[in-house]
Amino acid sequence: MKTFWQTKHGPAGVMLTAAAVCALCGCSVEKRLAEMTADVQMSFSQAKEWEQLPIRTISWQQALYMIYNNNIEIQKLNSTIARCEREGMSIYTDMIPGVSYYGYFTKTLSELTGTYRTDDLSSNVNVTFSLPTITNIPYRVYASRANTFAAIKSRELRERELTSRLYSEVRRRDVELRRRALEDSRPNTQPEGSRMLSENTRHLNDSQHWKTIADLLGDYTARWQILPESMPRVNWNTYLPRFDKLDELSACRFAIRLEQAHLAQYGIALQYLPTINAHLYSPSLFSSTGGTYQGTFLGGDDTRLNLNLGYTLDTQLDTWNMYQDRKENYENVQREVQASIMEHKHKLSQLRRSVQDYQSWRSYMEKRIQYQLETPITSAEGLLNRDSLIYDMRMELLNQENSAIESEAAVIIEYGMSGR
Repeated sequence: MKTFWQTKHGPAGVMLTAAAVCALCGCSVEKRLAEMTADVQMSFSQAKEWEQLPIRTISWQQALYMIYNNNIEIQKLNSTIARCEREGMSIYTDMIPGVSYYGYFTKTLSELTGTYRTDDLSSNVNVTFSLPTITNIPYRVYASRANTFAAIKSRELRERELTSRLYSEVRRRDVELRRRALEDSRPNTQPEGSRMLSENTRHLNDSQHWKTIADLLGDYTARWQILPESMPRVNWNTYLPRFDKLDELSACRFAIRLEQAHLAQYGIALQYLPTINAHLYSPSLFSSTGGTYQGTFLGGDDTRLNLNLGYTLDTQLDTWNMYQDRKENYENVQREVQASIMEHKHKLSQLRRSVQDYQSWRSYMEKRIQYQLETPITSAEGLLNRDSLIYDMRMELLNQENSAIESEAAVIIEYGMSGR
């Protein structure tokens, strides 16, 4: 349900929006909200339960494309990047002369019933140019670029996090379906009430799965499922050798944090520089004043350029105190980053050991199951005992695989998803 404001962009859209706002000022608030409430009610009535939505199968690459283009978290970060870029552009647009129009009409009350002339309307078009604090322009440009760069890296990190969440959800769903198949392979001896409770649990898990996928993809028109053969799997033989070095994105995040603290200190230090301001002013670019005079005024006698230089001594040490605060903060951030790097390295080391332990345990369990399958059984009781043992081992394998998905998700966030 798109509104008027969501369909207009650019200067023309802004002007149309302003015109619409003016028109709305004359409308009844109750009537306007009643119309919007009716739209909301319509959207609610048209919304479907998950079971009513069609199942649509897409590839892993298509799912990533939908995340990067539809996910609300990515859209918010795109807006942040666009805002940073606009703020950077404003440094240069501030140097463009400003042009303003002013017109007025005046008559006495007794003259309102008379005739009207063009001389009754006076108007002025003025131009102004202002370039305050010239010494701060290089800092503003650099700080703006740094903010834009940080916003872009934040989006890259969020894309990794969402990719990791999608991977985890699809992998856990696969484990859940295999667990159900294993459970269904045995005769169900549970009471009727327990079986109904189990079915309700499965139904709730299904609904939660569809919702999670739809939230990630930013599309609620279907029950989305990923083609299993299109989804890459975490290959630990590829990832484990990379644990000895920080990923470029992780290292860049630490560097950004340090640079932001350093820029805050540098911004205070700039206050010790003289301030240089430039102003260009023309009383009227064009003027028409009640028939008295009219025309363009851009001559040397009409246009004035003002330059001023100012410097303030920090006799009360206010700037010095702020500078010391920023300096100490920068030093503290350096210590925090160093501590975070050590913690990061420790977590990667723990993750390496956890993965290696899991791989060794899984290999042992698979060999043990194979051994049980190849061992001859001479009695019905022995066959039942072996089947029960194998069932328990396979169920434990699935449980541990489900737990190991957390490690796979962590490594995707850290080093990205291969096969993206």
